[in-house]
Amino acid sequence: MTDSRYVHGGACECGAVRFEYHSSQPLEAQTARQCQCDFCGPRQASYLSARDAELHVHLKDERYLYAHRFATGTADFMHCAVCNAQVYVASNIDDRHYALVYAPALDEFAVLKDFSDCDYDGEGLSDRLARRANNWIPSLNMHIHRES
Repeated sequence: MTDSRYVHGGACECGAVRFEYHSSQPLEAQTARQCQCDFCGPRQASYLSARDAELHVHLKDERYLYAHRFATGTADFMHCAVCNAQVYVASNIDDRHYALVYAPALDEFAVLKDFSDCDYDGEGLSDRLARRANNWIPSLNMHIHRES
């Protein structure tokens, strides 16, 4: 992992699940991808990732997160169990966890100016996993802060 100079905070709507997206660029220099699949398209969902980034997720208990799994069953869309807001996407590839940040969950979402549409329908499973391994955040870290 390279030295990341920027830490971008974010959270679900109620704050039960918080995260830090560490990257080498400010948000305004990054391009968010807007997926056009049947799930993401109607929600205008956008995602961020970088090969030199890290994602640190902070929660009090694992029960604060739940996953939706669609289509190929190779990615988990992680949501807060309290407010139901999406926070990030995770994929386990060859025993390694990769992630995408759900861009609207970022505290500074409004500074994002560059969005690109993407459509992965018809992409084969091996191509999909290879794309994720090459483009998604290669470091997903869970931090549980249990109350005493």
